[in-house]
Amino acid sequence: MKKIKLLSIFSLLPLALCLLPCTVFAFDYLKFALGAASGYVIHEAAHQAVADINGTPFKWKAGSGGTWVSSYNTTNSERYELASAGLASQVLSTEIVLNTKDIPKDNEYVIGLLTFNVVNALIYVVSDGILYPNDNHGDIEVMDKAGLDRDYVISFLVVHSLYTVYRVYYKTDVPVYFTMNKNEIKLGVTILRW
Repeated sequence: MKKIKLLSIFSLLPLALCLLPCTVFAFDYLKFALGAASGYVIHEAAHQAVADINGTPFKWKAGSGGTWVSSYNTTNSERYELASAGLASQVLSTEIVLNTKDIPKDNEYVIGLLTFNVVNALIYVVSDGILYPNDNHGDIEVMDKAGLDRDYVISFLVVHSLYTVYRVYYKTDVPVYFTMNKNEIKLGVTILRW
């Protein structure tokens, strides 16, 4: 499944390049790659951080990249928190970037980070929601088994990813808020701020 993710990421990179602002002529691919790699590190570090903070048994599966395993003794709540940490960190980092005026949105590093966040979320939707929905592996699958309906997670990730692309492409300043618990995900747009 990791091979599918990697192949999908590399196959979707040309799409990301098409979304670049027209004013970009000399694109720095190294900065873009570093931004995408940072997105990957943020995703995986979030899993580790939640495990460390909660004291949940957790280890990385050898030889499989970003695959982790937890003890069979973990509760549904602990599994849900562990699984949701990676995708939640992507949404949070996207919102920080898009809602901080001092972060240049046309910077190659930032474009790489945002591209990873969008593409990786959509890869999870395809792999955990469509291709391998019952393999007991993958963040969305673990969240589903822990009690958070996969359809809600998939819908949220698709909407947030498409809305992120829209905001980046059209350079809009419409902040998003979201909350999530075991039974629901709330996604909204802030129309009035004071």
